[in-house]
Amino acid sequence: MSQVTVTLERNADKVVGIIKSAYGFSSKDKAIQFIIMETGEEIIERELRPEFVKKILNLEKKGKFNKYRSVNSLRDEIETA
Repeated sequence: MSQVTVTLERNADKVVGIIKSAYGFSSKDKAIQFIIMETGEEIIERELRPEFVKKILNLEKKGKFNKYRSVNSLRDEIETA
């Protein structure tokens, strides 16, 4: 297990305190771990869901992505947009 020193803004600290008391955690570090795990699961699941993969594959098929031969050609398009 790692130890980290975290500086929280006032509102973030309030949120952690509310989560701590709402879920009955004994300390703020447990509340922070809970928040990270809940958020992390949502992010990981979203990236791995088959619907997400299908959506990206459909976007590639429809040609909404542009291929560039160089960074300069991309830069030219961005600057002229």
